[in-house]
Amino acid sequence: MYFEDGSVFVEKQDQCMTCSNFVKGVACPLLQALGMGVVTLDGVMYVTNCGFYKEHVRHLRLIQNDEQKIDNTEE
Repeated sequence: MYFEDGSVFVEKQDQCMTCSNFVKGVACPLLQALGMGVVTLDGVMYVTNCGFYKEHVRHLRLIQNDEQKIDNTEE
């Protein structure tokens, strides 16, 4: 995570990427504090053990499109 030109940037190695607070937008108390200027960020900080962290588990499933039915029968 780093601060540049008035914006906070989150990097891939930050724990934020799998946090439900970050997925919802600015529901993260840490990002809210940074945005409001309550907390300042100097240099680069890697978020690895955040007290606000809530794991976001993604659930993907395949669905069949009626327009593209797949025929698996052999002729």
